[in-house]
Amino acid sequence: MREDIQTIVFDLDGTIYQNTVFHRDYLRFLVEGTGKADWADSLIAFADAVFRGERLVMNAFYDDAKIAAGTPGAYFEALERALLPQLTYEEALDRAGCIYTGDAWAVVTLMGKTLGLLEDGRGDTVYRRTRDKMNADGMRGCERLRSAIQGLDGDFRAILLTNSYESTAVDFLRQLGFLNTFPEIVFSANKPAGMIDALRRRDAALLEHPERVLTVGDHAFNDLMPLQRLGCRSLWINPFDNIHTPAVDMTVRTPEELAGFLEGLCRGERQGCSVLSPNK
Repeated sequence: MREDIQTIVFDLDGTIYQNTVFHRDYLRFLVEGTGKADWADSLIAFADAVFRGERLVMNAFYDDAKIAAGTPGAYFEALERALLPQLTYEEALDRAGCIYTGDAWAVVTLMGKTLGLLEDGRGDTVYRRTRDKMNADGMRGCERLRSAIQGLDGDFRAILLTNSYESTAVDFLRQLGFLNTFPEIVFSANKPAGMIDALRRRDAALLEHPERVLTVGDHAFNDLMPLQRLGCRSLWINPFDNIHTPAVDMTVRTPEELAGFLEGLCRGERQGCSVLSPNK
């Protein structure tokens, strides 16, 4: 592995830090002041069950059309019926009105859209309130991971690729304690559709040998699949048990385990990760 990999492309959100409970605040903010305010506890319990692998299907496509339902139970049943047939990568890019449940943010976004509660700027408000709450709770990145990324210098090229605007990403990195950690950052990458073009604009020769590139992220469709299709290696960060998993090369559960993998990579080892078969 060490002899092959020369460049590591990192995702930001959900990769540098990990928060597995933010959805509870998000869903309370989502229904606050609406006719579904009393659904909050039921929505949270449902999302918790999704992340345990008991409801919905993680890493699958769902129709995000609005669902009319008079009770939480009826809504949950209708939402599970919104599962779409398996789509190819190209079909998914071309199809409007679907969401890939690749991470917790995607799941709560799916719930918000199908409940019709993200319209007229409300989605941005709920997202911002959730982020503010995460910041107030002392959100920080993994210090061991920061040191491991800094330790790649000289041996591996490390690139942070984020969909966020520069000002937003810089503020976020500062909050996480990761400002000046990455020697190269690509902002406004428009993942997944624009991921490859964003990297080629950075360096036209970067993907000439895709087998030498490792892509790291927690959302397989956005962070991994575009580069996997070119022949790049993939490492998926997944904190959840018993969920449907995508076809990736390796997986770790936490940023701490990712740090261990990177440390091992620098030593010429592959440790702290599991090799996955498709749909394990």
